[in-house]
Order: sequence, then structure tokens, then C-alpha cells
Amino acid sequence: MCSMRIRPARHVHARSRRSLWCSGVLISLLAVGCGPTPNFEDAGIGRTGESGAGDVSIPVPSREDGNGDLLVAILGAQGNPNTSGPEGWTVVPGFRGFNDAMCQADGQGTACQLTVFYKIADGSESTAAFSWGGSRQAAAAVLRYSNVDADEPIGASNQQRGSADTVTAPVVETTRDGSRALRIALVELDEAGPFVREAAAMSDVPPGERLNILSFPAAADDPEGCGPPMAGCNTDRAVALAVSDTRHRTAGPSGPVSWELPAADQWLTATIEIRRPPGQ
Repeated sequence: MCSMRIRPARHVHARSRRSLWCSGVLISLLAVGCGPTPNFEDAGIGRTGESGAGDVSIPVPSREDGNGDLLVAILGAQGNPNTSGPEGWTVVPGFRGFNDAMCQADGQGTACQLTVFYKIADGSESTAAFSWGGSRQAAAAVLRYSNVDADEPIGASNQQRGSADTVTAPVVETTRDGSRALRIALVELDEAGPFVREAAAMSDVPPGERLNILSFPAAADDPEGCGPPMAGCNTDRAVALAVSDTRHRTAGPSGPVSWELPAADQWLTATIEIRRPPGQ
């Protein structure tokens, strides 16, 4: 297994978007109010590698004076294993793991599973670990957000699944002004994988991209990595994981966002509201 710390750019310029993006979300991005909103601080990632594993450990990004920050731990795994989340963390409703948030089935059974936990930081966190039965490929991340409601940081959430080359996150009705909408995309790569020509499977990424990884690293980044291109890699059991987020001035529809794949495959997406402290 391998893991690393990353600090993605805070502002990622998206490539040309389809007309659906031009409705609610872009307006909300340009009209963020003067009040503070949850802020993305940093992310750590973990992945099993090509050979798979029965667990993965992700470094928790630290921050000076970061007590009270929100930590979000995400696991995207191939299949539908009996997953255990980080000890002492709280599951986001609907994203517990086994038989909860799943991709559609294909000829090999359930294609992939998404698990999401969260925790309010108290300074004791160094890693977050997921485990499951058997050996399989998985990609994982821990994201850190400051200026959140420490008592009720998670608001509305929803999931959506499909089988296509466009991966679309669901819309949620945010419950508080100034919330941040966290979008997660998980894709099985048994069909799309051989067509991946870059180190990331998903392209045409939405604004606020935080990470875009595979369940194994590129050969240029790790001696045990593979590709790109991925035609010679073990993509039958591979998954891709991408995360983005946007701020929203007022409570209401979060608006749609999407990613593109080089070929159709099974996917699952989630949108989760991160709420700022009340009264701000």
C-alpha cells in the first residue's frame, strides 16, 4: 500500500463545461456573500496499489490551531466489501459501506462501494484507517475544512449512480446560507480503464477540484506504480476517486456538476453539505 499528503490548488480552472453547469452553480460561485464559509485546507490520500489489499491508511492533514476543523474520510472500493471505518469517527448517513452506497452491478456483481465518515478535529488525529474482508483495490482520502459548525457540520446529502461516460453528482437542497457542497465521484475501471491515457481517469473536471486519483499510482510517481497509459495495468479491479467542492451564498439547490470518462463504466456520486457555524 502507499499513501501521501497532497495540497491541491485552491482554485482550479475547469475546462469548457456543458450548458448544464452554467445554471445555478456558477451563479452561486460568483455571488458568495461576505460572511465566512467552510474553507478547504488540505487533503491526504491513500491507495492499495495494483495488487490490492484488505485495508488502507490515510494521513490526516494537520493545521496549526486546527482544533474544531472538520475531517472527512472517504473510501472508494471495488466491489461491495464489509467495510469498517476509522475508529471514533461518525458515518455520514447513507454512506456506511456494505449494502449502503453502491455502484450498479455488472457481470462481476456490485461494481464499487463508497464509504464516508467524518470527525471534528481535536489534535489527536494522525491517520484514518479503513479495512474490509479480502483483497481488493481501493482509493481513499481525508479532507480538512475550517470554519464549520462543530456541533452539526453535515447538512443535506444525496447519492446517485449510473453507467455512462458522463459522471454526474446529484443536487441537494443546502440547509444553511454559506454552506459548501462537497462532491465525490467513484468509478469502477474494468471497462473504461484500458482507455485511460493520463494519471487520472476523470477529465473535464468541475471547479473546486481537490483530488483526482486512481487506486494505484502512476509509474513516474512510484516504483510499484503502473502507466499511464493504463492498457497494460490491472484495471479490472481498479477504481478512480475524484473530489470537488463549491461555496453557496444562500441555502437552496446546490446545482449539478460532472466529470467525463474515456468510456462508459459503472459509477457512484455523492453531494454532501458542509455547514458553517450558525449565526455567521
